[in-house]
Amino acid sequence: MISTIAVPNRKVGVPLVMIAGICWSTSGLIYRLIEQASPWQVLFYRSLALFVMLVIWLVVNYHKNFFSIFSNSIALSLTGGVCLGLAFTTYILSLEYTSVPNAMFILAAAPFITALLGRIILGETVNSITWLCIIVSAIGLGVMVLEEVSLGKGLGEIFALCAALGFSCMTITLRANQTNDLLPTIFLASITATIFAFIMMIIRSDVFILKTMDWIYSSGMGIFQIGLGFLLFTSGARHLKAVELTLLSLTEIIAGPFLVWIFLDESPSKTTLFGGAIILSAIVLLAVLGSNTKEEHKTILDSSV
Repeated sequence: MISTIAVPNRKVGVPLVMIAGICWSTSGLIYRLIEQASPWQVLFYRSLALFVMLVIWLVVNYHKNFFSIFSNSIALSLTGGVCLGLAFTTYILSLEYTSVPNAMFILAAAPFITALLGRIILGETVNSITWLCIIVSAIGLGVMVLEEVSLGKGLGEIFALCAALGFSCMTITLRANQTNDLLPTIFLASITATIFAFIMMIIRSDVFILKTMDWIYSSGMGIFQIGLGFLLFTSGARHLKAVELTLLSLTEIIAGPFLVWIFLDESPSKTTLFGGAIILSAIVLLAVLGSNTKEEHKTILDSSV
């Protein structure tokens, strides 16, 4: 779905990608505004709303060719969808058990996990700059996780790492399929997460009727936070280089912690800020020094869930 076009227009691409990052960054703030709904209830309505939005969008844009987008290696698309669905699930759980800054900064390490998996599974080359960034990112993760473990916590960080791993595995399936079309994968992920949340709600005897505002927030996350964010990102990516996408999409990781800090007074610890700064520096280093002029328009997949 993301591809280069003949006449890229940065004036169009830059604001689209930055706004997409802002959409993604609202996940923590919206989740904290939910009063009573359990993580599984939130996940169910978030994923269901995303599914409905995608169905409408696909029908409007593809009409009778609705099923044609799934014709390219359905097995890999399904595998990627399951991985992304698990990432959706564990990210919501991470917000339940740790701070928003911790969850977002750890999720930002997904590109480096992808690089490692690409080397192991697909035999992709990892250059020296990428290895350096992986090591720097690992140090940042260690700083954040060890602080939580020392406090007798860490469950939320584990879920955030699982979310990053799920996203990275999804990215590997796209590379194995030799496609960057996220649409089938996101569609199947919304189904996976909805079914999984439904099963867990039945097991836990959670009710399906939520408080009005909890339902609005949960569904709004599916429509605006994920759905609109991805549509804006894929539209803007047609106009920008990979290095620009990498840097501009950092608005998600930067804005997310500040939103809960400003509006809900959920301030990150000094250790979290330090570890997060290390991870962000690794991403910037990779974007600036690791860009290849022959691959400037190659898609950079954001780690948003």
